[in-house]
Amino acid sequence: MSVQLVREIASEAFKDAIEMLSIIETLEAGNAPDVIAAVNSAKTGAVVQYINAALWSRLLLIVTRAYAASRIGDRHAQHAFDLLGDPVVRSAVEKTGRLPSTLTEAVALWMQCRGDHRRQSIHDYRDKQIAHWGTQKHSSPIINDIFAVTRATATALERLAQGTGVVSLSVESQLVGYRDDAKRFWGAQ
Repeated sequence: MSVQLVREIASEAFKDAIEMLSIIETLEAGNAPDVIAAVNSAKTGAVVQYINAALWSRLLLIVTRAYAASRIGDRHAQHAFDLLGDPVVRSAVEKTGRLPSTLTEAVALWMQCRGDHRRQSIHDYRDKQIAHWGTQKHSSPIINDIFAVTRATATALERLAQGTGVVSLSVESQLVGYRDDAKRFWGAQ
């Protein structure tokens, strides 16, 4: 049961990694100088603010939920990594996967991500500005830190999915066409 659950979570985590990076692509495409000029010219800044707020909220939700404490019934990435902490589960997952070294890499990357000091301000911002309304304990995260933590998280999730054998694709291969779509959405092409 635990082996199958790790594989199912890894599959969903791969989809989350794609979504995380797709949102970044959308945000970056919307921040191009020609897009900003067009928004200003059309006087649609209020609409764009709501679109951006929704994108940021979704991004922060997906990234932070990956790290949530595990409970029975959870299906987020941290739960899979916790299950992999059991040597019996880890060995069984390695047998079903294609590359045990990729699973080892996934675990190492995850531990680096968990130790990233920037994650706490992102989580605090999600808690006190998006999910709930309250006073933050930390200063608001800067955009580059959010993007860096998100990209590192996506890489760890990608390796988890590859290491468990549920996918052989790269996240990057799934983003190639999306970049053009994001630019077209914003009218930047």
